[in-house]
Amino acid sequence: MGTDPRRLDGLRADEQVAARLVERATGATARAHDIGHRQGAYDVHLTYPSGRTAALEVTTHAGTAARNGLVLLGRDRLSRTGARPRPSNAPPSADPVLSVLPAAVSDLLAEPHVARRAAKVAGAGRVDERHLFVGVAEGGLPQPLYERLSAPLGGLPADPPVVPEGLTHLWLSTEWRGSPLLGWDHVRGWVAHQV
Repeated sequence: MGTDPRRLDGLRADEQVAARLVERATGATARAHDIGHRQGAYDVHLTYPSGRTAALEVTTHAGTAARNGLVLLGRDRLSRTGARPRPSNAPPSADPVLSVLPAAVSDLLAEPHVARRAAKVAGAGRVDERHLFVGVAEGGLPQPLYERLSAPLGGLPADPPVVPEGLTHLWLSTEWRGSPLLGWDHVRGWVAHQV
């Protein structure tokens, strides 16, 4: 992970949160890429200790709710000490394998603004991997699934989501502190990271 405190300067707060979460999950160093005159560039460049590189694009989705990246990714998710309450008083759905996750994520990736970001990063050149990070707020996924993703997870599904050609990694996070960072890639499938 990066030691230069200015390496993410120029990114929005939600992009910085996403970059730091992916750094923690992968061990890569993140630095701002879509700054200055680089219009249309992916948001974050990742460099792994091995020298491999990746492009990371960040977006958010709240369904019919207003989109605001600072709220969706919980601007202070990384430093807040108090846990946020669950979206409802009900216990999380009893779905230990999260069987609806692949289909719900496939639908999420078909949402127009998410699909544009996925296509943008999937077409990035001169990198080894292409990552999409989606910060999901209430309304961005079916409510029982959203609530389930806001807490530690049990078994994860084996089925993959339908992703655009060229996209190698997918990251999902809810706004709730303590919720896992959910990752998917072609090699490992679904993985939950406590970051």
